[in-house]
Amino acid sequence: AGSICNGMAAYGGIIPYCATFLNFAGYALGAIRLSALSKFQVFYVMTHDSIGLGEDGPTHQPVGMLLSCRSIPNFYVFRPADANEVSGSYKSALKMRNSSSLFALSRQDLPCLAGSSVDAVEKGAYQVVTADDPQLVFCGTGSEVSILVEAAEMLTGEGIPTTVVSMPCWKLFDKQSAEYKKSVFPKGVPVMSLEAASKEGWAKYSHYQMGMDRFGKSAPYLKVYEYFGFTAENMAKKGKGLVKFYAEKEVPWLMDMPEL
Repeated sequence: AGSICNGMAAYGGIIPYCATFLNFAGYALGAIRLSALSKFQVFYVMTHDSIGLGEDGPTHQPVGMLLSCRSIPNFYVFRPADANEVSGSYKSALKMRNSSSLFALSRQDLPCLAGSSVDAVEKGAYQVVTADDPQLVFCGTGSEVSILVEAAEMLTGEGIPTTVVSMPCWKLFDKQSAEYKKSVFPKGVPVMSLEAASKEGWAKYSHYQMGMDRFGKSAPYLKVYEYFGFTAENMAKKGKGLVKFYAEKEVPWLMDMPEL
């Protein structure tokens, strides 16, 4: 299907798209790479994007696929947290006439977040919950952002003000100015990330990573999330631990990097 879309894009006149489960994007990586290399505007709509697909089990649950696709030059991976961010992802992708995009979409229902934004997706990451003088920043993508919002509410209620950053597109965030990046991740505040996929790559943005370092499990998705610790209660617990760890230490500012 990806090769057919490349042919349609080369012919011109339309923006082609193809779709399957995210895990099976592996079968299309050759076509995906050619889309990006050829500067074709092809959309890859990939659903069932995490262990959240549940009972189909590890044969269908992607773990490393997001990382594989994010590493492809001129290929933009969007993992939206709610309906607003889905709209923002398509809006951003439509503007990039010489790039290909992938939309990683959840199987499970997700709430519309009060702080989500269609337009902010173009920045790649933004604060979906902003705390005054935060002691902790949570950062995540897709279906995990609503979990982080709930965990942040718990922590803020316990006297640990917590900001939540939604990062629907790494590559777009990386293109932003240093000033903007520093406004999203403030100085002196530890960052904990959560994504129901490989942890690899997240050390660029966070001091502690919650994610997958093994294959998934076959069970109802809420049970799977609980098994791997991807719950609001556990994230709040882990967050407290990270704040305590840095209580007497200087927090490295990951956004303060040279631009040479």
